[in-house]
Amino acid sequence: MDSRYRPPFPREHGAWAMLIAPLITGIGAARIFNLDTLLLALCAFGFFLLRLPLMLAIKSRAPDTRAHALRWSAIYAAFTAAFGVLLLLSARLEALVPLGAMGGFILIIYLALAARRAEMSLLGEWLGIAGLALSAPAAYLVGTQVLDWTALGLYVLNVFYFGGTVVYVKFKVREQPRTAPTNWVEKLWAGRVSIAYHVMAVIAVALFAIIGWVPALVSFAFIL
Repeated sequence: MDSRYRPPFPREHGAWAMLIAPLITGIGAARIFNLDTLLLALCAFGFFLLRLPLMLAIKSRAPDTRAHALRWSAIYAAFTAAFGVLLLLSARLEALVPLGAMGGFILIIYLALAARRAEMSLLGEWLGIAGLALSAPAAYLVGTQVLDWTALGLYVLNVFYFGGTVVYVKFKVREQPRTAPTNWVEKLWAGRVSIAYHVMAVIAVALFAIIGWVPALVSFAFIL
């Protein structure tokens, strides 16, 4: 296919996991899959696709590349808006509006970082996770008609889980090659940020399980 007509698609496998996993956890917690859930999934998919061409339009200095990115940004935005409107008309859940607004606000901050070539920073990666994880409480809301502590718990768990992958990958790609630890003490020190994050996440999730906020088995996902 001619590159002028090829749609921009995210190629990172991790990004697709960050799109799909929160949706599945939200649907699973609600135990309902219906038309509204499908509309939400399509809306989230469009929003997920929209980020890449918008970022390319902001970062690119080539007129042809920018025009291509803006064209697909408009297509993806129309796709997202169409299914978003259908979802609101079908589900009639006002609580979906602030969730969508939060996602839009996070996207704006992410694009501001992209304009400064900082979208791959730790903050940029976390913003991406924070935005995509919103589909978990949204799916739960669509299925149960309520936005409660369980919805918040689903969001926090997804942010914690995928946040750990970002911290670990940053360590493996950027920090580990710079160091040459010779013993286990130096190895632990080199990975101190990643270790500290995962210990904190496990403790937090364990506390959530103790107070009954999340099922106890959820802790194993963070331990393993």
